[in-house]
Amino acid sequence: ARQSVGRLADARAESSRPPDSDAMGVSSDSAPAPKPPGAARVILTVFLYLGLNSSLNLLNRYTLGMAGFKFPVSLTCMHLTFQICALAPIVLLRSREGKETHRAVVKRLWRGLFAIGTFMAVNISLNNASLLHLSLSYNQVIRASIPVVCAACAVVVERKVPTVLEAVGLSLVAAGVMATVAGSSVQLEQRPNEIAGLVFCVVATVSNALMMTFSGKIMGGEKLDAVSLTFYTSPVVLGLLLPVALSMEWEKMLARLSMEGVEDDPFSAAAKQTPGFVSGHGLMRLVLIGCVNAVVYNWVHNKVIAMTSATTTTVLGNVKVAMLFLFSRVLFGETRDWSWQMAGGAAVALGGFAVFSVAKLRIARKALQNSQGT
Repeated sequence: ARQSVGRLADARAESSRPPDSDAMGVSSDSAPAPKPPGAARVILTVFLYLGLNSSLNLLNRYTLGMAGFKFPVSLTCMHLTFQICALAPIVLLRSREGKETHRAVVKRLWRGLFAIGTFMAVNISLNNASLLHLSLSYNQVIRASIPVVCAACAVVVERKVPTVLEAVGLSLVAAGVMATVAGSSVQLEQRPNEIAGLVFCVVATVSNALMMTFSGKIMGGEKLDAVSLTFYTSPVVLGLLLPVALSMEWEKMLARLSMEGVEDDPFSAAAKQTPGFVSGHGLMRLVLIGCVNAVVYNWVHNKVIAMTSATTTTVLGNVKVAMLFLFSRVLFGETRDWSWQMAGGAAVALGGFAVFSVAKLRIARKALQNSQGT
C-alpha cells in the first residue's frame, strides 16, 4: 500500500510541490517559504528511503516465501490495519485551521477515493500473491514496465505523446520484460505455479499503472498529500480485501500460526521437512516488523518527495531495483538459475528504465528553466 500511494504521490507531486503544502482545503493566503533542508538531512533521508524500501520488499518476500506464511491477502490486511491505527492520530489530530473537516473531504471525494482504493486493492493483493510463486528479482523486472502502461494510457486518454528519448526508454523496457518472460518459458514448464505468479504480477502492474494514469481524472483535479491519501484510501482497500481474507485464508492461517517451528522443536516433522520453518509466534513477529517498516517507509517516502522532487524518486527507483537484485541474490540465492536470455532481458529493461528516468529529468529541468525565465 505504501509503495502504491507513493508512486501516486510521485506522479502528482510535480504539479503540487511540496505535497503537504497543497493539502485539501488549505487557505490561499500566502505563507513564507520554508527554509530548505540541509544537505546532510537530505542525504540521510534518501539513505533511509532506500534502506526501508529494500527491507520492506525483502521482508515481504521472506515472510510469504521462505518463512511459510502463504496468506498474501491476510498479510496485506494486517499491514493496512496497523497503518490506519498509526496514521489516525497524525491525520485526525493535526491542525485543521482554514481547512475542510475530514467528514466534508470524504463526502465530497468518496467516489474518487473508492476508485483509487479499488485499484490499490487489486495491485497490492495480487503483487503480494505473486511473491508466493515468483522470485523478487523477476517480480521487479515485470514491475519496471509500469511506465510503459502509463505512457500507453496517456496517449489514449490525454493525447500525450512521449518524447523521442522517453519512447526509446519505454521501448527498451518493453523489449527487456518480454525477453525475460520469454526466457523463463522453460522454467514455467518445469514449475507451473510460476505461471500463476506471472499472471498475478502482470495484472497488479497494469492496475498500478491505471491508478496512476486515471488518478487525476478520478479525483477531479483535487489534491491530497500522500499521508492523507493513504489514510483515506486504506479503509477502502481493507474493506475490499478483508472479506476475501476471511473466506479464503482465515482457517488455514490460524492452523499455520498454531504450528511449532525450528526454534520450538528442531526435530518436528515441519522442521525436518523445511529447515528454515518458522513458528506461528515467529511469523507474527515478522508481520509486526513488516507493519512498522511499512508505516515508517511511507513517512520517509513522503519526506523524500517534499525535500527533493518526484523525478528524484524516479532516479532512486533505479538504485532501489539494483539493490534488490543484489540483496535477493545474496540472501535468497535468486537469479542463479536464470538463463542468459532472462539476465539479458532484465539488463535491457533496467537500462530502458534508466533512459526513461533521464528523459523525465530533462523535461523537469526544461520546465524549471522556462518557469524561471518567465
